[in-house]
Formats: sequence, C-alpha cells, structure tokens
Amino acid sequence: MHLDDYPKRITLKDGTELILRPMVREDEDGLLEFFSGIPEKERLYLRNDVINPEVVHQWTENLDYEKVLPILAVTEEGRIVGNATLHCNGYSWNRHIGNIRLTVLPQYRGKGLARIMIGEAFANALTTDLQKIVSEIVLLQEDVRLAFNQLGFKTEAVLKDHHLDPRGVKHDVIILSNDINQLWKLWQEHCESVSGVLQKEY
Repeated sequence: MHLDDYPKRITLKDGTELILRPMVREDEDGLLEFFSGIPEKERLYLRNDVINPEVVHQWTENLDYEKVLPILAVTEEGRIVGNATLHCNGYSWNRHIGNIRLTVLPQYRGKGLARIMIGEAFANALTTDLQKIVSEIVLLQEDVRLAFNQLGFKTEAVLKDHHLDPRGVKHDVIILSNDINQLWKLWQEHCESVSGVLQKEY
C-alpha cells in the first residue's frame, strides 16, 4: 500500500477542505469523539461498541496496515469526520477478497465524502493482491448503500435477521460487491471526467 502518498487534501462538493490520512495511535481520543457524534440509532448498526474506550484503544494500539487499513478524513483542526477501513482477509480460501467499512458524520454527508473515501479504500486495494471488494451493511443504511452503488457495487445477497443490535433487535444485512477490474474502470472514468487521464499504479 502506498502510504507515502499521505496526507492528501480533498475538496467536497460544497468547497469544504479536508485531509485524508491513515489512523495513528494518537487518534484514540479523536475517534471516541467522532463515534460519539454518530446518532445512537446508527451506532446500533455497527459491528462494534464504538464508544467503548477499550474497543477504540485496541484499534489504535494494534494497528497493522497490511491487515486493516483505516483511512480518516479530518479537518484542518484535526477533528475526525469520516472513517473508511479496508480489511484484508488472511484465510487461504478468501484471501483474494477485501472488505470495506465506512462511517461519516451526519453533517458531512451528501457532499461526496462517502464516495471519495470508498474510492480511497479501493485505490489502496489496487496495490494488494485483492481481486474482489465486498461490504456488509444493515439494509436500513440507505446513504451508505447509495455511496457504494454509485461506484458500481451490486447487491450480492440479503441475509435475513443477520445483525443483532445491542437492544436485541434483528436486522437484515445486504452484501454489496464488485471486482477490482470493474471498480478500476469506473474509478478511472470518473477521474478522467474530473481531471484528465489517471494512470493505474501498483
């Protein structure tokens, strides 16, 4: 993964400027603040208890970018407003499959940040041996699903009552997927339309 390219500056649709960079140990407090800003109802859909200090401490203390690469979107002041994570599977039978997870603060949605961050995770996947990217989200997460759909992800399966939230309520989960070559084609077309020809790098 080409981490030497970070930090990167991006501009959202409304002109807001942010910085993209990998998560570091010093982000522990900032992550707790970030996830506390996610509506409680939405936190129910996440895999982990993201406002539990012990959970976040484990993330920041055990960073291994080859296995899990968390990319953060931060303001000039250092406030975290988005988190996209690329998970690389270590098991032999699915080592060609990566998983992307995404969380964005409500006030930064609808500005193109989700799509940019998914694309950033995908760009890092290009530098690995991954061949397919998937994401598992609760069916009710319409805004997240839309961001993936805009990059060509298709629904591969619906798992009934697959997610059990902290209240004991079950939710359907959809599996979205796309292969690296198709993702690259769509991403290249998008970049060419914005800023000319983009070269594929490994």
